[in-house]
Amino acid sequence: MIKRIISRIDIKNSYLVKGIQLEGLRVLGYPEEFAKKYYEEDIDEVIFQDIVASLYKRNQSKLVAKKITEDIFVPIVVGGGIKTLEDVQDILMHGADRACINTGAIKNPDFIEKSALKFGSSTISIAIETLNIKDHYKVYTDSGRSETNLNLFDWIKKVQDLGAGEIILTAIANEGTSKGFDLGLYEKVSKICKIPLIAHGGAGKPQDVLELFKKVDINGCVIASAFHYFYMNRLKKNKIVLGGSSNFLNNENFDQNNNFGISELKKYLNSNNIKTR
Repeated sequence: MIKRIISRIDIKNSYLVKGIQLEGLRVLGYPEEFAKKYYEEDIDEVIFQDIVASLYKRNQSKLVAKKITEDIFVPIVVGGGIKTLEDVQDILMHGADRACINTGAIKNPDFIEKSALKFGSSTISIAIETLNIKDHYKVYTDSGRSETNLNLFDWIKKVQDLGAGEIILTAIANEGTSKGFDLGLYEKVSKICKIPLIAHGGAGKPQDVLELFKKVDINGCVIASAFHYFYMNRLKKNKIVLGGSSNFLNNENFDQNNNFGISELKKYLNSNNIKTR
């Protein structure tokens, strides 16, 4: 199986932001600039997520899709505030290849089935955020802010039965920490998942990605922090009004030990008998 290397770009108020365990967001730059660089470096796909859309009950996904897809020609996944068939249609018409749905699916599971029937399963990705609470993986929404009463494994079975095309599973406890993937979680999920499964949360070095692909039957992984911090100083600096969460940009000496580039990662994986595009 050829493994997919995917970048995730979280967006808040037109900026690319990044946190740890989905909290403490730092402004890192402009999403379109990072996305273009990732495309030039041969990323396989890019996920754009408006991480406060459901919280603020807004939907800017159509605008995101239209702006980003003008200069990027790899599969694009767009999420954030998608809750109607019209929302899905809008982002597909404006250049996205798939819609990524989380909160909208949990509040209305039939939305998954209706979307898959109208637009095809291959266009519907379901994002799932999970946290291990007392040895039980629970499902969360609103970028990890809101706990649901859903059991992770029950929800995964239901999602695929309703016709979703793939699952993007975020381990909240690992996300942004650079401490590696929750291999136990993905091993368990891979045994019940009949549709493509993508891991998100924890990549800190190329060895983490290799270990994931060696130990778990999984289709790909999503990487955010490691790529963002690697390319930050390799992009042209465009002025951002500094303040609060953007003050980090003044720090020229942040630790880059846990960061790596796309080409480096793919060469490393290929040299270890993991096929990438």
